[in-house]
Amino acid sequence: MRREPPLTAPRRPAQPEARRVLRAERGPGPASGSKPEPAAPGLRALRGDRPPRRRRSLFRRGLVLLLRLLPLVVTLGLMVWALQDNPLARPLVAASDQQIRASLDRALAARLPPERLVLELDEALMTNDLDRIDMLLPLADRVGLTPDPAQAEAITALREAESGFWAGAADCARCAADVADCPSLRMLGACGIPLELTPVGDLNALRRAGIALWEEQDVDEVEVTLAAIGLAATGAIVLTGGSSATVKAGATALRLGRRMGTLTSGFAADLARLTDAAMLRRLLARSGDAADSARLARANALAGDVTRVVGNTSMSDGILLLRHVDSAEDAARLARLSDVAGPETRGVIEVLGKSRSFRALLRVSDEALAAVALIWLGLGQIVASVGLWLGGRLMRPLTQGLAGRL
Repeated sequence: MRREPPLTAPRRPAQPEARRVLRAERGPGPASGSKPEPAAPGLRALRGDRPPRRRRSLFRRGLVLLLRLLPLVVTLGLMVWALQDNPLARPLVAASDQQIRASLDRALAARLPPERLVLELDEALMTNDLDRIDMLLPLADRVGLTPDPAQAEAITALREAESGFWAGAADCARCAADVADCPSLRMLGACGIPLELTPVGDLNALRRAGIALWEEQDVDEVEVTLAAIGLAATGAIVLTGGSSATVKAGATALRLGRRMGTLTSGFAADLARLTDAAMLRRLLARSGDAADSARLARANALAGDVTRVVGNTSMSDGILLLRHVDSAEDAARLARLSDVAGPETRGVIEVLGKSRSFRALLRVSDEALAAVALIWLGLGQIVASVGLWLGGRLMRPLTQGLAGRL
């Protein structure tokens, strides 16, 4: 019987005998009680050493926090830069002609719908107010509206009735005698104003003041002063080459407004302070001081604004528009509005009102809009950041519990 050789475990290959390391090669060992020297950076990199986990975590958290706060920091920086010039001190600036025209068109389209135009024309036809009809029709055409056929026929009939020769002659005579008795603006513009623009109108005002003084009645000193300014400006037109015509037209418009009662009490008071008769006597006698010269310059500027209104509209419309002027500043605003609205200025103010019409002259500056937008953006980012932080704090226990169960 064949006998198998006994099983034996395989022998491992002999390990090479480690070479003895001499003490000189090992180097001096650490002294007792001393700490081992740290390894060189190069050796640490070769060994794969890493910084502590806590240090890496703090760095990562700081980087995440910086990235989260970067938009807020940028917004706050831009806000501080925008507020350096204090744009909110004067948020409103003068609008351009195109902006004023667009604002007026939007307001007229909203305030003068077709149903209101029909109502306004019906009321004017019932009272035979042809002046108001002439005021409304250009505005209606501006917003793309036209009267219906029945109203158009009634307007034509009213025009024919008002244009009769004998009725017109009688009304013209009344206007020429006293502008306060003019029955319509058409008669005022056709018969009263041409005469008042001549020295005859100023002399007629002085005549009324003399009669009132003779009868021991109250004398309108403002009208007397304006008549004197008109006479002086008429005489100076030839000497100044026509530059005094502006003062003459403004003084005449103010005098007619005073006579017809269209001057407000506040504007009349300002006018009385600017056109003091004693001041005029001092200036004519060359004994006035700097204050008198300043008041005269302001009066000339006021007359220039009134003349601009009259030139852009008409003398009759300019006289009626004075009822919306409460100060010299309002006169300047009205002149600016008339530069854009032109002959439709009276209709614009009658439909929109004084406040809404004057607001169209201003707009919010771009700097103020940018500053307000940056302020709101910064506040929104702060609220959002605080909300996210609180939400994370409140939801952390719930998320950790759900993660533990899963």
